Amino acid sequence: MKKGFAPKDAFVLFLKVALVAGVFVWLAKKDLISLEAFRIGMTHLNRIVPGLLALVVSSVIAGFRWQMLLQAQDIFIPLARTYQLHYIGNFFNVTLPGAVSGDLVKAFYVAREVPGARAKAFGSILFDRLVGVSALVLVSVGALTIEYGTFQGSAVLAGVKAFVLVTGAGVVAFYSYLFLVRESHDPILRIFQALEAKNGKFGSLTRIYLGVRTYHHHRAVVLKALAASILIHLSAGFACIQFAYALQQTQLQPSEIYVVSPLGMLVTAVPVLPGGVGTGHAAFSFFFRLIDSQRGADVFSFFVIAQLLIGAFGGLLYLRFKANNPDIAAQLSQS
Repeated sequence: MKKGFAPKDAFVLFLKVALVAGVFVWLAKKDLISLEAFRIGMTHLNRIVPGLLALVVSSVIAGFRWQMLLQAQDIFIPLARTYQLHYIGNFFNVTLPGAVSGDLVKAFYVAREVPGARAKAFGSILFDRLVGVSALVLVSVGALTIEYGTFQGSAVLAGVKAFVLVTGAGVVAFYSYLFLVRESHDPILRIFQALEAKNGKFGSLTRIYLGVRTYHHHRAVVLKALAASILIHLSAGFACIQFAYALQQTQLQPSEIYVVSPLGMLVTAVPVLPGGVGTGHAAFSFFFRLIDSQRGADVFSFFVIAQLLIGAFGGLLYLRFKANNPDIAAQLSQS
């Protein structure tokens, strides 16, 4: 039975922290982030604190959204347990590369707590991710309709505008397909079933896809989850506005930030470093330059700080969970 951190665990954690710290130093040397700008931002706690609180609120809403999606899959676990697993997932999101690593951890735990529901658990988490990304796109599209004239004048701006509009059309197409195409007429399902017939290993993909298709019969839940996701990303955008204004970027219009910040957040899903460090900084720097701001990476640094704080809370919950469920935690560490 493992108690606490083994020397190997502590060493790996040290390497991750050192790597992230090294990336921050490199970003500072490349002038992507500014220690002076960070100092200035911290002198405006009237902006920073509301921004941090908005991200905490968004994490609470995200936990409730996942509970709704789990129940649509006939997976019923107490709300307190859902939040525990939700924040444990956040902990792994900031300690492992990418923004989906915590999702895999949550799916593992749900599958252990509800035997026989592994595919449904993965289906709920995949759909949770899909509905979150959909809301990111819709928030960006909505803001673009307000600032449509701003994103003109260069091929890059035209490309960003086209990307936002195309992905927005993709979101509409996705939900139209989900709601209107019946299982008996679903060509994607037929492809998965054909692959499964040739190789049984594809059966898990078929079951996960069927888990996503479950929401065809729960349209009210989907719409509520989508509304919750939009509220989450409006809160995240509000946080970015507060961080930008704390950095004295008050020339930016809120609608401009709502266009570019979701695009930056999409990039953080690329599995490079924990918490999207590096890729997120580069993305925010690029997109904020399109609206004439040099402080996009600094805005993302405050965003990372908020995620680290939320992740630290999840880490405390994980240590407690690990102590109470040593067998499950040991299997997770070996998987």
